[in-house]
Amino acid sequence: MQASVTMNENLPSLIRENLVARRSGQFQFLGNLVEVPSEFTTGNMAAVSELTLQALRDLELGVERHAVSPDAPGSLAGVNNLVVRHEFSAGPVVALVAHGDTRPPTGDWTLDPLTPTIRGGVFYGLGALSKADIAVYAHALAALRDAKPTLSGTVELHITFDGEADGQWGTKWLLDNRIVNPDYAVGSGLAYAIGTSSVGDLQLQVEIKNLAGHPSADPMEAASKILGSLYQLRTSYLDIHSEVPGIGSPSLIIGQIQGGERPDETPGRVTFTLDRRLIPDEHPAQVEAELTGRIAETASRLGGIVCRIRRLKLAPPMKPGAGTDKLAGVLERQAAAVMGSPVGAYGVPHASATQHYTAVGIPSVLYGAGPERYEDAHAGGPDECLALDDVRKATEVVALALGEFMTPAG
Repeated sequence: MQASVTMNENLPSLIRENLVARRSGQFQFLGNLVEVPSEFTTGNMAAVSELTLQALRDLELGVERHAVSPDAPGSLAGVNNLVVRHEFSAGPVVALVAHGDTRPPTGDWTLDPLTPTIRGGVFYGLGALSKADIAVYAHALAALRDAKPTLSGTVELHITFDGEADGQWGTKWLLDNRIVNPDYAVGSGLAYAIGTSSVGDLQLQVEIKNLAGHPSADPMEAASKILGSLYQLRTSYLDIHSEVPGIGSPSLIIGQIQGGERPDETPGRVTFTLDRRLIPDEHPAQVEAELTGRIAETASRLGGIVCRIRRLKLAPPMKPGAGTDKLAGVLERQAAAVMGSPVGAYGVPHASATQHYTAVGIPSVLYGAGPERYEDAHAGGPDECLALDDVRKATEVVALALGEFMTPAG
């Protein structure tokens, strides 16, 4: 059992003093990150990763740079992952995981997305939500380190730049290549709740073509019938509800449809992609089998066409495991003390790159600078924002939680 009562009684006050001394620098750290273009769709992550690396070094943290292997597809070969390791002494390794890339700005911004703006204590800028957790985790570690506590274990920072690709070339790549292997992980989340589950993601590509000798068959018509069957299936998802608070129901989206060269000519080939969000209560293999079976069964009733289904991605849902309660309990306790009200566990209704840690058995939770209601941040949308007071509080919670969690049992 973690002996939180043995934590040095001076440690919390030392951590708070260190955080106060660094606060203006922390907010400047975040502003500098937001100013740098970091849209993942451009594939150009060099500037933002270099700035992040230098900002971490300015905090006197040792930083490793790990370039994604040169056989990565397209411009992803330019992605770098940053890893910080600070060992207090022998003991468990706790990773703090955040990403510094963004999606393109959407909607009608009233402010310049790349000009950090503070109004009434609220910080505005593209990527404010995700980049804030880089600032939270880095400064929590620096404040804890400077307090010079007697702790057991190592704190790592895993800073990646492919969050918009669900961590395939960030957290997953680091784990697959055995560069990191922590005992616990904390990923980006909200300041007023502890995420212990999140949805997963299945993406499929469906290709419909004419069979040889059947030039009159219509792949577009076949695609429309298959889509109709999928949309009918989607209506049944409204009756499925996760038992995890905050998760809701599964979802299905047809995101891309391609086919045809001319408006007056039947296409010989049609493709579409679908995205199926997986709730923690579901088995991904069963969901995939149901979808592919539905598509294949509908296609089999149509003459003159061939249908091929290819999996594009499968990210299992994040679920609690052995050790999750231990980590979540410490965060809940410290967050409640800092926030002044109870802070409980919840399920996150969107995918998280932290699921790659749980997929290999590493207990993980989500906690960061996000607002009480995720939608209030307008993540990626017009005037993305977060309260600087939440950044302050979340940083204190993370530093205090690490101090308690890594205090040697006595």
